[in-house]
Amino acid sequence: MPTGHPLTEEQVLYVRRHFKDTTNRALAALVGCSTSTVSVIQRKYGLSKSEDHTHMMAVMAGTASLDARGGAALAEYTPEMIERRTATYKQHFREERARIAFGIPQKTKMKVSRQPRRKCDHRSYLKRLGYIIDDYNLIAYWTEETHRATVLEARPRQFYKFMPYEHQ
Repeated sequence: MPTGHPLTEEQVLYVRRHFKDTTNRALAALVGCSTSTVSVIQRKYGLSKSEDHTHMMAVMAGTASLDARGGAALAEYTPEMIERRTATYKQHFREERARIAFGIPQKTKMKVSRQPRRKCDHRSYLKRLGYIIDDYNLIAYWTEETHRATVLEARPRQFYKFMPYEHQ
């Protein structure tokens, strides 16, 4: 239920004319109502802000955010800074990939997988030979009809563990 005074037709018309280029807070102050009343008028008449206004508000919000984080110095990314950041990221990525390769827990939350293409190729090759692949447990089962890859089965640190298939 509305608690304030109802707006006159002139006030509503003013809000409708200036809505797309003025903030809700400024409109409410000019008309003498609350911002929620301006929002009600917006919904009732299907009003929207202009692209220029939304862009300007986004720029102002970004500027305020930069000021809060330490000023305009953060806004200027020099090529040297970008190059340094890229080099650091690549170094961290290589270190994380090495940790995974040697079975050491990761230090970051980077999504690093150890040679995913090779793993897909390996799975496809085993299926062609007749292995039954259990991707959830990373087990490759062999049956009597499987053309077994004994060299692959003998290698330690494979993607899949090899086991005979037993009917249940």
